[in-house]
Amino acid sequence: MKIFRLLFLLLFSGQLYAFTRGSGSQYIMSYGNQKADLSIYITEVSSNSLSVEFHMGTNGLFSIDLWQQFAFEIKENKPINITSGLIMSKDTEFPEQMTSEFFYQNKGVQVQDFLFQSEKSINKYFVGQELVELPAGSVMARHYRKEKEGQVIDFWIASDVKPISLVKLVSKSTKVESNNYVIELSSILKNVKASIDPKKAIPLTKKTRERFLK
Repeated sequence: MKIFRLLFLLLFSGQLYAFTRGSGSQYIMSYGNQKADLSIYITEVSSNSLSVEFHMGTNGLFSIDLWQQFAFEIKENKPINITSGLIMSKDTEFPEQMTSEFFYQNKGVQVQDFLFQSEKSINKYFVGQELVELPAGSVMARHYRKEKEGQVIDFWIASDVKPISLVKLVSKSTKVESNNYVIELSSILKNVKASIDPKKAIPLTKKTRERFLK
């Protein structure tokens, strides 16, 4: 399983003032007969930038602890720009700097495809308003769909779920097995402390490259 591909999904809605450091959402991720906890939370926010950290964790004999942190430059009337990406696992001593291969892979929907800065930019993917049943309860949400390179992603957004309005996502692929998964909101997060310190980041090691880009 290529873990990083499962995590490269982030939706922006609203303005930067709506984001608070330490706030976010926790999800249950299902892939095949396995489940994992996925947390997405804000680590830094300024007038024109935002940093977000992802954590994916599983228990059991082959447990997983994986963190990714992304920094985004957000300016009015300009495309959202990814300025850096860091990755860290329980097996690495320091966070490592992602290279361009992590962001640009012709194997389905990419992280850039999910950076929506305005309502207009996302409306062309609108399917309809629906009631969604979740582990966290029922919520009315807007249903959207994106397709690319054999991958179809249906996702539901509820604007009153802050700061990350994604409540459910279903990814299906006919080409890449690891692009088949479901993400469902389980709870809202507050006061989460970042696990990755960007100041301690080192260049991507050969071991990490082989593990996640093979």
